[in-house]
Amino acid sequence: WNVAMGIPDKVFFLLGNATFENLTNILHAIPMSAISAKIAPPGMESAVFAYSVGIGTFCFMVSNLLGSAIIGWSGMKTVGEDCNFDNLPHLILVFQILVPVLVGVPATLFIPNVEQTEPIIDWEKERWYEARSD
Repeated sequence: WNVAMGIPDKVFFLLGNATFENLTNILHAIPMSAISAKIAPPGMESAVFAYSVGIGTFCFMVSNLLGSAIIGWSGMKTVGEDCNFDNLPHLILVFQILVPVLVGVPATLFIPNVEQTEPIIDWEKERWYEARSD
């Protein structure tokens, strides 16, 4: 459809990769930001968000390392003249379908059953975050 609009495939790939990847990352982060703001103690929202971003960055790095290790373990060769992608369908089935379903579906049980306008934590009752003068 991009060629029909007069945009060559190479230009669309470069612009699409640079633009749409960042856009989808930002859109993916919006729900996490909203939930973080609702569960953070008053005045500590930025610290909770920074901690969440740090954890997310660490998980991204670990997932890249695990992905490289899994590709190496599967016997696939992605560089050079003797590329071998015979195990790619199996890896796609396991790591793009089965693992997300096995992790994502049970993770939905952790979503609180409250409306978006309701507070998740009653911070007037939960005052553990305030400094005590004992």
